Amino acid sequence: MSQHGYAQEWQRAQVVLASIVSAAATIGVLYWARSIFIPVALAIFLTFVFSPVVTWFERRGIGRTLSVILVVGLALLVSGGLGAILAAQIASLSDVLPDRKDEIVRKLTEVKVAVVGSGESRFGKLIEEIGNIFAPQPRDQQPGAPPPVVVESPGPNWMGQVETFASPALEFVGQAAFAFLLTVFMLIKREDLRNRVIRLTGHGKVTTTTKAVDDASRRVSKFLFTQLLLNAGFALIVLVGLLLMGVKYAVMWGVLAFVMRYVPYIGSWIAAVPPALYVLAVTDGWGMTIAVAALFIVLELISNNVFEPLLYGPSMGLSEVAQLVAAGFWAFLWGPIGLILSGPLTVCLLVLGKHVSRFEFLDVLLGDEPVLPDRVAFYQRLAARDQDEASKIALATGDGDDAAVVYDRVIVPALCLAKRDHQDHDLPDEGLRFVTTAAREIGEEVALEHPPAATEGERPVRVLIAAARDDVDQAGAELMSRLLDPNRWDVELATDEVLAAELLTRIERTKPAAVVIASLPPGGVAHTRYLVTRIKARFPDLRLVVGRWGRGEDFADDDAQAGGADWVDHTLAATRKRLTELHSVFDAAAVPSAENGKARVVGTAGALVG
Repeated sequence: MSQHGYAQEWQRAQVVLASIVSAAATIGVLYWARSIFIPVALAIFLTFVFSPVVTWFERRGIGRTLSVILVVGLALLVSGGLGAILAAQIASLSDVLPDRKDEIVRKLTEVKVAVVGSGESRFGKLIEEIGNIFAPQPRDQQPGAPPPVVVESPGPNWMGQVETFASPALEFVGQAAFAFLLTVFMLIKREDLRNRVIRLTGHGKVTTTTKAVDDASRRVSKFLFTQLLLNAGFALIVLVGLLLMGVKYAVMWGVLAFVMRYVPYIGSWIAAVPPALYVLAVTDGWGMTIAVAALFIVLELISNNVFEPLLYGPSMGLSEVAQLVAAGFWAFLWGPIGLILSGPLTVCLLVLGKHVSRFEFLDVLLGDEPVLPDRVAFYQRLAARDQDEASKIALATGDGDDAAVVYDRVIVPALCLAKRDHQDHDLPDEGLRFVTTAAREIGEEVALEHPPAATEGERPVRVLIAAARDDVDQAGAELMSRLLDPNRWDVELATDEVLAAELLTRIERTKPAAVVIASLPPGGVAHTRYLVTRIKARFPDLRLVVGRWGRGEDFADDDAQAGGADWVDHTLAATRKRLTELHSVFDAAAVPSAENGKARVVGTAGALVG
């Protein structure tokens, strides 16, 4: 490897190492300072949720400060009221469940018998023995074992007990108060916060960044507010349904359903477990338990398939896997509150990645759009010697379209990428040969799936398609030949091994109506200009087309008229269209139909091969 190559490798290693260290430091800070970051994240979430309501009050003549106080005050009243109800119901539930111990044991025994049998069967005994291995009986329950000696330490005094229970409660109340206070100031000063974000991320592009930030804020705010309404509606229906079924503590189960709905995909199913277990414990039989489970299942199916697509509109573009991984990540960092906030936090990070260039990696990690364009994915599979998957990508790209679409979107760009990597010594000769051979075979497969439209009653016109200089150009020439209807065109292929003098001799002998020079980027402009100049000098009236196919966003080298060519096309579809439009002009060069039917290949010595 050259000195320059070593320098590049060292720079890449430094970037990777710095990224790993930065990520580890960020995760460590988020965990260590979670007492600060959790209220801040909650305040950002509440700011996005409350912004539409505050704006609604402002449009009706109520000032910003008063609107914020009204909205946040109402949220505090609702939260406080629900908190008092929840505390009373939790205390009541903790008193009721021990009285149902016998019923709970009986139901669990029924479930055990239904799953593993009564214990008399061989399978039941196996399960019991395995259980004894992992949970052996205490020594005082084993035959002949002496009774254990238990030394009890004195319990904590009443001050210690108060501190044990008061500290977490005070921490929770403090974080909640800080979050609501921060929400008030964020809502009042949201324009100032927006301007600061624009200054940090704008890089001088104030207008573009302002539009991006405003659009992102509106989308996130609308999404989170709609999610709040949908989750509240879900919880309200659960509450009413449980009340109608006579299930106690319906408010607690409804609040649990509301909170757990923020956990992606599995939240509703988790919320259904506690009420179902409670009903199972306090009722005889299984009917009520099945009814409670059915309520959650039906509501979740209706919500996912009807209300969410209707209310959310276009998707935020979140990947399903990313949402689940993010839920586990935030739960690990911040516990239950992190699990609940994982959805809103992931949405905010995704929008940040979509609109701020330095955070584009978040869009790649969290978004549901294909990470690799089709052309890159196709080439990547060919570079990995996986022709089967590459063929699937090509055929899926051209679903319902003709072969030219597949060639221009996938196969030709992949050939150009292979040519570039070969020139940069990233793809060996053997790898390039595999890519070009596989591209030819897949191109033939695509052509068989989408054959050109057949025509009758027209005399075929001869056209010569020549590769400019290498095997990649030759593959492009063969793809072009497959797009032409054999009933209209007598196609002759000149390989990359044909010398310029031999090509001129062949043109003079066969007298084609047009010549197409296949020259795929990158590079090859000088040699293509040389060929065009020699052909035009000897045959000035010959229609000459240069195909710089694949020259797009990946390649933008200069191909200005390629030394006097009549046309320079960047797609095979454009070349086919141009030849089709000129077909009537080519009648004078038409050849007998007996010679038609198959593309002919001119070899090194100019002889016809095939």
